[in-house]
Amino acid sequence: MSVRSHGRRRVLAATAATAALVGAPGILRAQARSVTMYSAMPTDILNALVPAFKAKSGMEVQVVSAGSGELVKRLQAEAARPLADALISVGADGIDANAALFESYDPPGNDKIIPGLRYSRNWIPFTVTLPAVIAVNTRLVPEAEIPTQWKDLADPKWKGKVAFAGSDKSGSAFVQMVQILHNEGEAAGWALFAKMMDNFVITGSSTAVIRGAAQGEYAMALTLEDNAQRFIDGGAPIRIVYPKEGTSVQADAMALVAKAPNPAAGKALIDYIVSPEGQGVIVKASGRRPIRTDVPGPEKAIDVSRLAINNIPPEWAVSKNKEFMDRYLRLARR
Repeated sequence: MSVRSHGRRRVLAATAATAALVGAPGILRAQARSVTMYSAMPTDILNALVPAFKAKSGMEVQVVSAGSGELVKRLQAEAARPLADALISVGADGIDANAALFESYDPPGNDKIIPGLRYSRNWIPFTVTLPAVIAVNTRLVPEAEIPTQWKDLADPKWKGKVAFAGSDKSGSAFVQMVQILHNEGEAAGWALFAKMMDNFVITGSSTAVIRGAAQGEYAMALTLEDNAQRFIDGGAPIRIVYPKEGTSVQADAMALVAKAPNPAAGKALIDYIVSPEGQGVIVKASGRRPIRTDVPGPEKAIDVSRLAINNIPPEWAVSKNKEFMDRYLRLARR
């Protein structure tokens, strides 16, 4: 999903006329010429969602694509004069840790969001993900050596063979790290993660992680479930491992930017994404699970009741965000 390429901007052409948003219920009725979206969403979702929103709204959509961490840093730098209207498909922790950059908003259909999924007023769920899984290249890893738990990735035999996006660059990579800390407890978790870091190749992007594993550059990768499934569907020799210690069922997030140049357009975009139509577009394009109770999930998604789920406590994760990031950066500089 090289939509996360650093600093790159894609401007998607729109119709010349400005259209009123008078479509399906739940879509903000307003007039606007364009919306600027900062996003870390995968290419397949971006390529499906933007044209669908344009067809509904008539708006031009300007997309700035990068990893979650880089987009938040960009918003911090622009805080006095924001350039974005909305931040879409990023780690929720990054939004909660920088709440002053965002404006709370309850979109139409908020009552249809899966109970418990939205635990913060700072953001709205974008999709439901399993953000912490291991993708294994079965051509490079013999069947008997395929890991079954996070601890297996600390074995020195995997040195230089495990791809990790980097917790400072990728929201999903930060969650993967925090999942290990939560599973093990902080002291034991940091000891384990430090050993794993000895084996990691830090790619700087979530796209490079799974693409490299699929192409045989790395034996394994820490990634999102849907990222790995996408490459499996494309014929890559990838197996998804759901570690025995547990993973989380979470939502990636979206939010309105405070003091945005076009707040009505930002609301219109979020309204569409939350709507049944928008969620249906995302599910069809990506295989991610929807945030709504009234939208069917993807056919290939494994039932979460069959998995070891050990959800990260959100209050703990938010309260530890800066401490964990600082400690990660010290590890990365070793």
